[in-house]
Amino acid sequence: MSKSLHAPCALRKVKFEGWPAHELANGLVQVFVVPKIGGRIIQMRLGEQPFLYINPRLRGQVFPPEQNGPDSGWKNYGGSKVWPAPQGWSSDEEWPGPPDLILDGSSFTCCIAEKTPASSAIILTSPHDEYTGLTLSREIRILRGSAEVQISHKMKNTSQRPVRWSIWQVTQHDAHPDLAVFLPAITFHKMYGDQEYPGLTIDSQRKLLRLQFADVVAKFGMIPEAGWLATFDSRRRTVFAETFQLFPGLPYPDDAAAEFWINGHGTCTIHGDRFDSKDDPECDPFVETEILSPMAELQPGQDYSFVIRWHCARVEANEIVRVNHCAALATRLKVARQGEELRVAGSFGIFHTGHLELVSLLRSGKVHAVQPWRAVSPLEPCVVNGTIADAHDLARVSLRLRNPHGALLGTVDQAEIPPRE
Repeated sequence: MSKSLHAPCALRKVKFEGWPAHELANGLVQVFVVPKIGGRIIQMRLGEQPFLYINPRLRGQVFPPEQNGPDSGWKNYGGSKVWPAPQGWSSDEEWPGPPDLILDGSSFTCCIAEKTPASSAIILTSPHDEYTGLTLSREIRILRGSAEVQISHKMKNTSQRPVRWSIWQVTQHDAHPDLAVFLPAITFHKMYGDQEYPGLTIDSQRKLLRLQFADVVAKFGMIPEAGWLATFDSRRRTVFAETFQLFPGLPYPDDAAAEFWINGHGTCTIHGDRFDSKDDPECDPFVETEILSPMAELQPGQDYSFVIRWHCARVEANEIVRVNHCAALATRLKVARQGEELRVAGSFGIFHTGHLELVSLLRSGKVHAVQPWRAVSPLEPCVVNGTIADAHDLARVSLRLRNPHGALLGTVDQAEIPPRE
């Protein structure tokens, strides 16, 4: 395996698209953070492949505070940011941004949390916001040998009154007709958009929602069945997955733990105002994947944390059907009988460097045999298609991932062995 795939983590100051930025890199991914524009992660790359939308009209610009307020229009730089929710305009318990002078438009402070070969991390912290009573922060961390980014969000009540808010991460993805977002869900509700959106379907049998990008403005909310979503680019053969914890029974803003905003043409009515983007030359195509925490009540000095993990990989696929901490699953592992052997097949996007092994297990759950398979990395699609020996009383096959040092990272997928005829 190439040494660059297991390069040490690095953290350095750079110029990115004209902005003063911090780069976190490990030979697999690069994460570019610009504290001065609302603490944004402005871009993430897997190898040379970028994922996030950047507004071409605002590249390299940093606006003074007076140009970030409600009267100056929203400076949507792109990338990924953290906001408070619920969003709204009808009461003091709703956040009326963006635009927002403090939590979206201000310069965040930045400090190094860790800088070692195994892990690098920085912490971005907003100024105190009197309206919400909050100070928001994000710890952004990368790990050696992994295309995972750990983002630990925290909101702290730095006011003198009780407050109640949710953490709301908003990430903008470059969009085109070959971009789709997958999420495990059986229902959704439309929040905005005056036209019918043509690209949203649900496979009720598999509990899988697919949002195919179409150039029609809309917003949808849903409560996922599991804590993951995956933005899949079939043109570039890449997946950008996000994983997060769900809290059943707790209240969520908008009755949604995940939301999608599709930036496209058409009309949209928000807080009584009707917007028409058909003649807007700045209506760039992007999709926002939005992840929300439950509502949290905070007394003065209390804080609340919510962790979201990004994972990316190259993948041969038509869809993403499941995500776990090891991989995005495109075609589930399947075992078929082929004479005296078992043919095993599947397609995956692997999130870590390491080695795969096929493990055959008996009905008792005990391991029968371990067959080393191949080295893998997030930079190459992983297609499994091969055979293993059959044996009496075998029940299933497990595809497992180990890191370059041999430590077990987990199970990518598993499948039952069909009975003999």
